[in-house]
Amino acid sequence: MHKSALIVGGGVYGAACTRYLLEEGWRCTVVDEDPLCLAARAILTEGTDGEVSFVQGGVARGLDLFTSDAPDALIPTVPFHLLAALVTWSTGHLPWTEGAAAAAAAISPTLLVSSSEGTLTLSYNRDGTCLPACPAPPRCPATGEHWPCPLHALLADALPGALVLESVQLGPGVGGLRGGDVAAVLARAREEETLVVGTACRCHGVVTALKKRDRVLQNF
Repeated sequence: MHKSALIVGGGVYGAACTRYLLEEGWRCTVVDEDPLCLAARAILTEGTDGEVSFVQGGVARGLDLFTSDAPDALIPTVPFHLLAALVTWSTGHLPWTEGAAAAAAAISPTLLVSSSEGTLTLSYNRDGTCLPACPAPPRCPATGEHWPCPLHALLADALPGALVLESVQLGPGVGGLRGGDVAAVLARAREEETLVVGTACRCHGVVTALKKRDRVLQNF
């Protein structure tokens, strides 16, 4: 039985991920607001022996497909924290700046790339340029620095109450979240007033603090 992937975002990276996974025998669904996104145009033009479908829509449509199809992997290829967006659409949580500030205080400032609206972007290679399709070895091929602890493990230790998911490398330059891990976070979020969710690979990560909508409104 073929593994299945839900790819949210059909731009350059989404197209590359889709092509790679199809070649590896995965069954792929690509969600993008643009029905003529790069992934759709490139793959439909070039043809493929794999099973792929293209669905027009954004986060809400992606959440519907994830819930109904239960894919083996979720591939975020959008310029925002997809896991946090899925939680927001699913449960009504909103960004929580105070929670993000508390999380930032527990993490080395040398890892912080940016902080905005409850979300922290983090990286071991904060000031450098990564190599394309990097296999993410312990010693960075771009900087030569050795990072023995993967960032997802470091964040899990630094933020013991957070739900930090590992972005698993499915192929060169192709990272994704295990579908079961994402489903567990969505189930947990329905029970929590506040929570911190994160996704990270060995080198890069993003963390978002969230609070239930009614609790946020009570603060005003």
